[in-house]
Amino acid sequence: VRMGSAAQSSGGGGADALNSVLARLPSSEDVKGKALNVLSHSRPWAEFANSSQMNVPPVSEIRDRLEQNSQYYCYNYAVILFALTFVTVLVSPLSILGIVVIMAAYTFLYIMHPDRISVGKFHLDQRTKGVALVLFALLVLWLTGAGSTFITLLCVVSCISVIHMLIRKPPGEADFDTAYSGGSSGATAV
Repeated sequence: VRMGSAAQSSGGGGADALNSVLARLPSSEDVKGKALNVLSHSRPWAEFANSSQMNVPPVSEIRDRLEQNSQYYCYNYAVILFALTFVTVLVSPLSILGIVVIMAAYTFLYIMHPDRISVGKFHLDQRTKGVALVLFALLVLWLTGAGSTFITLLCVVSCISVIHMLIRKPPGEADFDTAYSGGSSGATAV
């Protein structure tokens, strides 16, 4: 296997490649900060799951509800995705192996050897490496079962999110049913 000129000129070889990979990985503080950012921007869960604000919308309101709720509760949907992903990885450790193998192939092709690679008579440029990585990833996901696991996960989270977007009244929508049904101020509807 011969690498391009930039990969050949580096004197450290594997150590330089490992340092390059480690330098690009986020630190635990970065991950923690981003997770806290998502959690801090999510709406209160009591508001998110308030059943008094849920009903079947008329057909004319479906598009508005999808748009408004997807923007308003996007961080809550992200938290659901992350939580279910965590549970999925715990119950399907073979999925972790599949993802690690795919990340190793990516690291080899794009970080350790950013230029073109020659294997015998074959020359792998960026486009060929991308196609090879996609095909390899599909094979690994199929062999480990991780592909179906994560596709199922995405489908479940998508269904939960879309159903919530449809039945949850948009945040700015006035709630006339509960506003005038025996409030403590003594005001009555005319």
